[in-house]
Amino acid sequence: MAPKITEEMRQALHQQPDRPLKIEDDQSQKCYVLVSQDEFRHWIDAELRRELQIGFDQADAGDVEEWDVEEILKEAHARHAAKTE
Repeated sequence: MAPKITEEMRQALHQQPDRPLKIEDDQSQKCYVLVSQDEFRHWIDAELRRELQIGFDQADAGDVEEWDVEEILKEAHARHAAKTE
């Protein structure tokens, strides 16, 4: 179950409808960003396209190297193991 937006958040969103809303947790002092789900998806799609284009440009320029899948998997497993310790 997702938490509900407070009236204070709703008013702040209406005051700046075209921008993300910065929210601060007064206990942890961490900041969060509230955006609509559609805006988030659009941002993710744009980032993915940007990153893919970088890879395409590098490949077109011949800036590529062979993948060692076994080495990549070994490194991924080591990182995962280090996270869970």
